[in-house]
Amino acid sequence: MFRQVLMAAAGAASLAFAGTAWAGPADDPANWRKVDPENMLQFMINKQEVLIELRPDMAPKHVEQVKKITRDTNWDKLPFHRVIDDFMAQGGEVYAIYQIYPRYPFLKAEFTWGRNPAKQKVQWFGATPSGDKLGYLEGFLVQGQPDETASISVPPVAKTWGLHCAGVTSMARADSPDSADTQFFLMRQARVGPDGLDQKYTVWGRALTGLDVIRGIKVGPEETDGRMPAASADKLTKAMVLADIPEKKRPTVYVRRTDGPEFAATLATLKASDPFEACALPPVEVVVERPTP
Repeated sequence: MFRQVLMAAAGAASLAFAGTAWAGPADDPANWRKVDPENMLQFMINKQEVLIELRPDMAPKHVEQVKKITRDTNWDKLPFHRVIDDFMAQGGEVYAIYQIYPRYPFLKAEFTWGRNPAKQKVQWFGATPSGDKLGYLEGFLVQGQPDETASISVPPVAKTWGLHCAGVTSMARADSPDSADTQFFLMRQARVGPDGLDQKYTVWGRALTGLDVIRGIKVGPEETDGRMPAASADKLTKAMVLADIPEKKRPTVYVRRTDGPEFAATLATLKASDPFEACALPPVEVVVERPTP
C-alpha cells in the first residue's frame, strides 16, 4: 500500500517520501509506540495540520472534556484571541462566541497525578537540586518524586507532573484552580519550573507535529498582553478526534519508545538539572504515515 511517511522532530519535517515497501515502525513495536487515534486530535490552523496526543492518564477529566468539545464541533472557527510571541497561543473561548448553554462544567485541577511506578515507568535522566526527578514518560517530559517515594506511600504512588515545554497543550483558567472549562493554550516556548506554569495549569497533551504552525499563529499587540479582537485573530479552523476520521483517510502516528532498546543509548547521554534543560533536549522522534490519495 502506498503511504506518505513523515519523520518529524519538534514539529518540523526532516524526511518525507512515498513508497510501496518500507520497514517502518509498525514492524518494530519494541522501539515505536503507535498512538491510539482515540487519544489524538487534529487541529487545522492556517490551512496547516497540528497533531496533538492526549494524555488521559495525566488529566482524565480534562481529556474527557476536550474530546467532548471537539466532537461537539464547538472549537471550530474559534479565534486565538491572546497570543504572546515567546510564550503561548490561547483560544477555545466557546461561550463568548457561541453562547452554548448549558455551559461546559468547570473542571477540578489536575495539575499533578499520582503515578504508580510499577505501571507507569519513567525513563529518568536528571534531577533538580531539590531532589525531583526529570525524565520521559512515553515521550512526554515530566518531573516528579523519585519512584522510591511510592514504596512508603499509601496508595503506592509518586507525585508527577508534565512540563510546559514548547508544543505542550494546557488548559487556561481564572484565578480559581478549579475554573478551567473550554479555553486552552498551545505553548510556543517553554515556561517551566517554580516561576513557570508547572503545577499551576493542567497539561492534557502535546503537539507531536506542527510546532512551526503553532509558532506561526498571529501574535497580539504587546500593549494588550497579546489580546486581540476575534475579527483580526487567526482561527482554529477545524478540530477533530483522529478516530472520527475514516480509517482510509486518517494518518497513523508513531512515537519512538523512550523505554525501547534503540533509545537506550541516547538516554544514557542525556542530562538535566532543571526543567529548562529538559525542555531544551532534542525532541523524541515521531513518524506520521498517511495513505496516499
